[in-house]
Amino acid sequence: MALLEIRGLCKAFDHVVLDRLDLDVEAGEFLVVVGPSGIGKTTLLRCVAGLETPQAGTVRIRGTDVTDLPPYRRNVALTFESYALYPHLTVFENIASPLRARRRPAEEIRRKVQEVARLLRIEHILDHRPGEISGGQKQRTALGRTLVRDPDVFLLDEPISHLDAKIRHELREQFHHLEELRRTATLYVTHDYAEALSLGDRVGVMGPGGLAQIGSPEEVFERPRNLFVARHLGQPTINLLPAGLRRQDDRVSLELEGTGVRLPLAAPQAAALAAYRGDRVVLGVRPHHIALVESAGGDEATTLEARVELYEALGAKGVLLAELGTTRLNVLTPIDV
Repeated sequence: MALLEIRGLCKAFDHVVLDRLDLDVEAGEFLVVVGPSGIGKTTLLRCVAGLETPQAGTVRIRGTDVTDLPPYRRNVALTFESYALYPHLTVFENIASPLRARRRPAEEIRRKVQEVARLLRIEHILDHRPGEISGGQKQRTALGRTLVRDPDVFLLDEPISHLDAKIRHELREQFHHLEELRRTATLYVTHDYAEALSLGDRVGVMGPGGLAQIGSPEEVFERPRNLFVARHLGQPTINLLPAGLRRQDDRVSLELEGTGVRLPLAAPQAAALAAYRGDRVVLGVRPHHIALVESAGGDEATTLEARVELYEALGAKGVLLAELGTTRLNVLTPIDV
């Protein structure tokens, strides 16, 4: 039995946000839900936490139906994107506030706050107030206030999305080593695909109404179930090329629309389409799967002539925009191309 079980969850405001959503999170699992802003990720967390009431469906934690229970009886810990720190309290007092609300002994409070502060590397600012510390330190403090509890479920709502890149990288690294998260179930939401793929034991891609796909990071990235998932994972964006499917004897090829190009398919690719009876497909090609070659080199069947429109340097890599007939291609290249 999963530690967190969501079945048939429905929630609508002026439009349907969650439509019969099912989701399980196992004990010790770090599950990341990724999707564009406004798609319903935060609503999902709020329904689990009891801050929103679903129109239908159930939420179970450790086998107990908590759908109709108030937030304080669910034993979940929720961290918001905004810090929501008490400005008049010190970092120590902010982190300790959930324990003091539960009237825990002073020695236990001191010990747990010190442990969490050490994990998050903020021992040196425990006496400071929020107005005296940086944005990254504020986010660590908010996270510490969540971790200091002993909840059944951690709910993390884009906790590092608005921090600078260096701090995001540091906190992502720390998430991998926080034993507190491995003792329970963690449901983490973000709009950042790189964050999702680097953090999640599994990744769920949120589409209109619910989860468009859920699986391992490799599975959802390399084998997207539909065009929505393909478009929303990866940067630069995947190239989606409409094509006609051509069969001749035992050979199968794709004729790319607007290019005059025909690409022969290798036997495994042709076999994957054996049961397909249509004659139109969409070819998805990740930018890093396209290589630049000299015009005279390469396999003639899979070497295409394109015109370079734009090149953008991105540190160790670069993004090249090329035109192939009426089709535009994103290509990820080495910086010294």
